[in-house]
Amino acid sequence: MKKYTPLIFFTLILCLSFGLFPGQILSAGSVRVTGVIDGDTIIIGDGQRVRYLGINTPEKEKDGPAEFMAQEAYWFNRKLVLNKEVRLVYGLERRDRFDRVLAYVFLDNGLFINGELVKKGLAHVLYHGPWMERFGELLQLQREAMKDFRGIWAKALEKSDENYRAHVHTRRFHRSDCSLGEKIASKNLIRFQTKKEAYWQGYSPCRTCKP
Repeated sequence: MKKYTPLIFFTLILCLSFGLFPGQILSAGSVRVTGVIDGDTIIIGDGQRVRYLGINTPEKEKDGPAEFMAQEAYWFNRKLVLNKEVRLVYGLERRDRFDRVLAYVFLDNGLFINGELVKKGLAHVLYHGPWMERFGELLQLQREAMKDFRGIWAKALEKSDENYRAHVHTRRFHRSDCSLGEKIASKNLIRFQTKKEAYWQGYSPCRTCKP
């Protein structure tokens, strides 16, 4: 067994270097939040944008009017973190397609910012993969917010089709007539009768068909 020790040690160092152990690689100490873009995106001292891992808040106005509770999510996030020191905890996927850092964000006192937004009903969970060790915690907070119709849940479940198609691995759900949903292979397909069922199981709405 001894001849394998150097190889195992090298593999361990390589994994640590590239952040291949989900949720275990921390930022170098605390970083200061210098700007807040919206409910789930901030700017830190070195100018990098940080996108909160595992959640999604309503969109502020871009090509159209702001989504329901978007301003509330922005101001709540701003109140929590602006000009404060935070600690970032990364997952396996370190950046999104917009090159933003993906991270769980904590205040120095331990307050979990991602979780606070979900708890207030200002965000829904957004699945990134099985390595998301805080997915279960966030989903439980979401279910509690749904029960009390907090924030976005006062309206998010109002209109509901009779059938939704969803992918069991990506955890995204689609309208029955969505072209992306129609491409889901039968082995990866799960159906929900209502949006509430989908959200309750930790699925997120398709960004294209916006169910």
